[in-house]
Amino acid sequence: MDGRADGGTETAERPGMSRRRVTRPKSLFALSILLASTLLSSSVLSGCAKPAVAREQSPASSSSGPRRVVLDETTVARLGLRTHVVGETNFASTIAVSGSIELDPTRYAEVGPRLEGRVVSLHARLGDRVKKGDLLAVVAVPTLADAQASVLTSKAALEAARRNQEREEKLFLERLTTAREKELAVSELARAKAESSAAEARVLALGAAGGTFGSVRLTAPIDGVVVQRAAVLGGHLAASANAFAIADLGGMVAALEVHEADLPYLTLGTATRFIADGLPERTFQGVVTFIDPIVSKTSRTVRARLEVDNADGALRAGMFLRALLPVPAAVTGAAIRLPIEAVQPLGEHDVAFVEVAPGTYEVRALTLGRRTGEVVEVRAGLTRDERVVVEGAFLVRAEASKQ
Repeated sequence: MDGRADGGTETAERPGMSRRRVTRPKSLFALSILLASTLLSSSVLSGCAKPAVAREQSPASSSSGPRRVVLDETTVARLGLRTHVVGETNFASTIAVSGSIELDPTRYAEVGPRLEGRVVSLHARLGDRVKKGDLLAVVAVPTLADAQASVLTSKAALEAARRNQEREEKLFLERLTTAREKELAVSELARAKAESSAAEARVLALGAAGGTFGSVRLTAPIDGVVVQRAAVLGGHLAASANAFAIADLGGMVAALEVHEADLPYLTLGTATRFIADGLPERTFQGVVTFIDPIVSKTSRTVRARLEVDNADGALRAGMFLRALLPVPAAVTGAAIRLPIEAVQPLGEHDVAFVEVAPGTYEVRALTLGRRTGEVVEVRAGLTRDERVVVEGAFLVRAEASKQ
């Protein structure tokens, strides 16, 4: 049978085989159109993807360079920015601390009765200048009478024992007594001496030496001024009460509160200047003689003590003061130092803003060393002769956060 086209389908017969239907595309033109559409779609997609990759890589290329903040001239003037050349000025080589004037504990004494009693006479007033040994007050102490009575009794017994020993010694020489009697007299005299000494020591321990019977004389232990007086005529004083406080005001102590971060700059023997708020026109000077080994848990400060001459009595206990502790040259060396306000936190770094052109500031990450409340040491990130923002740096940081 001859082949025949019918709707794109042709059949063929061969001898000895069954008839088979073969299906083909209606036209090669349709296949070509399909292939061309596929190629065109691939070209369009690849063309769209290339610009997207470029945009994603663009920030990466820009982030590899230094970050900068650009401000116009008007903004710079409005923010009041001021720059400084690194290394041109050494900035403050002092640490500002505060404190107060206190009495010198080595020139201070408290006077009390040590026994309960009643004030029967007063001989010093508040503010009086006294000498060592001057009488301040007399306190009647009933319980002191027993101790003083034992002193009188022991003295009488001692005198009797002494006469008896002398008599026994004389009788022994005349062979009118035995050696045993002589030895007993010597032993009795020794015991009487011991009891008399103990009785007098008890009275001395009670502070009643030189007083009248049943009373205690309170005297000044040092030269100075009566700065406290709790004793009142006729008033009762407890055994632990302080009737008077005397201070030598010729020398005072300036107690400073130094932050623990500033301790590396604080050394014994350093001469330090300070100003008392009550005397702003005068500058005083003292020497650091003591640094407290304990840091306060609440204020994180350490107390340092300066000994200050006060021969004219101008300084008074309780005055507030402001001191400048010099930073030793051995500590500062040639390190780069900036004012604390020139270094700003930005993200995870401490940064400074380096002026590379008028109105253009480079954000520079820093490695910091020691710092005080006013100055910070820069170990890495800056070089000398670069110009950094020292006033208004926090405003530049705000602008950097916006950009």
